[in-house]
Amino acid sequence: MKSIVSAILLTALSRVSAAPASKTTTAIGENPIVFDGRIPPLFRSEKFDSYDTSPYNAEYVLGQEPWSKVIHFPNVEDSLFDVPLNGKSLTVTINGKSIFAPGGNPQTGFRRSELLPGPNSGNDITTNGVTTHHFSLRTDNTRPLNYSHEYQPVFIETQDYSSHVWQIKIGTPFGEEWPLEDAKTIRLYSSSTSNGPYELFRTPFTTDEWHNFAIETDWVNNKISAYYSSGLSPLEQLFPRINNDASGKGQFHIGMLKLPTGPVGIDVTKEGYQSKRPNEGITYGGIFIEDTSAGSVTLQPSV
Repeated sequence: MKSIVSAILLTALSRVSAAPASKTTTAIGENPIVFDGRIPPLFRSEKFDSYDTSPYNAEYVLGQEPWSKVIHFPNVEDSLFDVPLNGKSLTVTINGKSIFAPGGNPQTGFRRSELLPGPNSGNDITTNGVTTHHFSLRTDNTRPLNYSHEYQPVFIETQDYSSHVWQIKIGTPFGEEWPLEDAKTIRLYSSSTSNGPYELFRTPFTTDEWHNFAIETDWVNNKISAYYSSGLSPLEQLFPRINNDASGKGQFHIGMLKLPTGPVGIDVTKEGYQSKRPNEGITYGGIFIEDTSAGSVTLQPSV
């Protein structure tokens, strides 16, 4: 697994000027919000294409199409933290054009479309003190996943691209063979170590249901805690703070990173099998980052 992680994270993402933070202000809880990525009800997809109007990075991580063609607004019920805002859910998709080419070098082994918060430069307000990353995700039945592949729909990549602070994974890990029951799960992994990342939690990736997460990172003391619920239920703590290397800081990725299949040992960024015409997506909602230095995580929105 270590070789896979190294290959994935040696991606020369160029840093660009940060986009302005989202202007959504509907109450979430008592903690300061350092990034609000929830989508207001009148937000149009074209606004994702401009730094002036998008809370996210308008260029990365993206293939040959603009965000306005990659992101769709599905007709689903609001996620847990979108309810007060009447916020829009967003489906991030990949297809045959979803080939990222950092520095002009196409990553033909991957298919990827990942949103990065505009103010998240790798070492900023979102990666200092104690912060908690909130997000909800669900299946898109019109764009089903191929569970024989590994997907990384949410993760924090370290500032030097060499590792992860934590990762969410779905599907079959690269180079392994899993039964569908095991592959169709959402799994939280710790930071990468010399022995690879460790699985901290898993739950079935059930259809037509929101899966809500809050991942708390103590950037000072190198700790992690996590919270989870389904549907509109308040979050519940999965485990108290445990050791987790957060020294690499990093960027928050939300979207579709699909690994190829193929023999162990290949360069997964350049080699391996991908279907020629994929049409896949994952739906997200309630994305925001709060400062939880005071000691409490918001478990449900203020109404």
